[in-house]
Amino acid sequence: MIKKSTRNFWKIQKEGAGGIQRVFNMIHAYMYYTLYDHYVSSALVVVRLLGKLPKFIYKAVAIDFFAARYHCKVLTYENARKLIAMEESVVLPTEESKKIIPWEIANKLIFNHKDHLAILDCPCRLDKKDAGKKYCAPIHTCIFMGQTSVDFVTSHMPRMHGERVTKEKVLDLLKEQHQRGMVFTIWFKDATGYRGGVLCACCSCCCAGMEVELLSRKKGIEGLKLTAPSGYSVVVDLAKCALCGKCVQICPYKAMQIIECNGEKQLKQSIDLCMGCGVCVDCCPDNAISLKVDPDKGEIFDVGAILQLSRMQAAATSRRASQ
Repeated sequence: MIKKSTRNFWKIQKEGAGGIQRVFNMIHAYMYYTLYDHYVSSALVVVRLLGKLPKFIYKAVAIDFFAARYHCKVLTYENARKLIAMEESVVLPTEESKKIIPWEIANKLIFNHKDHLAILDCPCRLDKKDAGKKYCAPIHTCIFMGQTSVDFVTSHMPRMHGERVTKEKVLDLLKEQHQRGMVFTIWFKDATGYRGGVLCACCSCCCAGMEVELLSRKKGIEGLKLTAPSGYSVVVDLAKCALCGKCVQICPYKAMQIIECNGEKQLKQSIDLCMGCGVCVDCCPDNAISLKVDPDKGEIFDVGAILQLSRMQAAATSRRASQ
């Protein structure tokens, strides 16, 4: 007998796809969720192999095809907390969501996760552990949002120890991961209803997404790759900076370095490499680093603004229905 969670998962596949494409998406999504850890580790193996090939092949396959359908947006810690705490349903029109999630495919901002949250094992950290390599503990850090996804993963993924959790438990997890210097990213995929529903706490030593982002930079890929910046970039007050080097060590995107200029050491930040995650801001003991809104880094995943837009859209729909 087909489980109710599977039937509901089939229903969301019609959002953006029909006919044979909907069938393909369902098969793809079923494999993705039931073989979550194997899917991610296998995808990473493929990308690493592509990384050994010429740039144009890597870009065509890894970026223009795969990353166009499976990608993430960096969130600040504050907006990650606001997203989890959000109790209203959110549906943004595509023209608005694309400003924040700047891909043509898998860019829907649809949220309805009040009382529907789950935590699973992180496939990236699990891959490191299974390979006998150093990994960032704890493993149980992957957050799923929304009734359809949560019902499916908690009934189909016993290997990943999926469990339903309260909002308070997720907020505690976010706080712990933030204190460990993790970057928060929300992931979007074509085969899961073209929407976002997984919130990850990422590090450069374990995260497959970060590895792909850094590999793409190394290959000389410019512009949007796998990860969209937060909409912020860092500002350093050099007068306050004591050159302790903590931000250099913790920055997962290699945007900070200490250089020598005219015989003196100074901190140099690369705006081009910065993703505006804010990890360096809280690690600085001298409060010398802050985030600023940077239009060149795209639209901010501002939960307050997203809620307001959703309310306006709902009100407009209601007015049209009453006319």
